[in-house]
Amino acid sequence: MTDRTRQYAGLGVGAVLIVAGTLATGLLPPTPLYQVLAGAIIVGGFAVAFASFGAFDLSE
Repeated sequence: MTDRTRQYAGLGVGAVLIVAGTLATGLLPPTPLYQVLAGAIIVGGFAVAFASFGAFDLSE
């Protein structure tokens, strides 16, 4: 997989996670557990998108 393809795939997965987490905040019950879960999905989406651009140096 080339670097460009990996970046686009990571950005796509990150965007899907962000949208899914945002939709989950409206669809899940308004209890703290479910809202924290939805927030964690959103944060995970941003982390995947951020990591797909090579912001983290994991080679060392």
